[in-house]
Amino acid sequence: MAEVVVYIAHSVDGFIADRSGGLDFLKPFDGYDFGYDAFIAKIDAVIMGANTYRACRTFSDWPYPGRSAIVMTKGPPIDGDGYAVFDGRTPAEIMEDVIQAGRRRIFVVGGGGVVRAFIDARLVKKLILFQIPVVLGGGAPLWPPGRRSVPLTLVKAAAHRNGVVETEYDIS
Repeated sequence: MAEVVVYIAHSVDGFIADRSGGLDFLKPFDGYDFGYDAFIAKIDAVIMGANTYRACRTFSDWPYPGRSAIVMTKGPPIDGDGYAVFDGRTPAEIMEDVIQAGRRRIFVVGGGGVVRAFIDARLVKKLILFQIPVVLGGGAPLWPPGRRSVPLTLVKAAAHRNGVVETEYDIS
């Protein structure tokens, strides 16, 4: 069985990107690890939406080397650069192929629509959230409306010295 994990930062008011799709609100926290290196070392595959993929392609290096990458999108592939496979199917259909390929720990990177689709499909088993101490006032929401409520079990809560609040939840 595969473990599907969401590991994501968001503003206090629930946005994962600002109004222009930017991530500059995260820059003051670039020097902190928050356990990301240990987390990503265990990941076999990443799944993201098209906007998240576009944001990743602006980085100087591809952030997920050596991992299978799937871009969940209904639109056409984005300049096939070989970093990712573009897939317009449902989360369940995508996961069937990911599991068949031997991937066991999957990171749903974002955006909010992809996160919500995987939660609604009952595929996400763990949420690891980092609340960044900023109010953006608008942007890309982490929690777009969904089809179901999701009971969570708190596993961890930690306040970091820089004001970031980390919470980890299991989803049953």
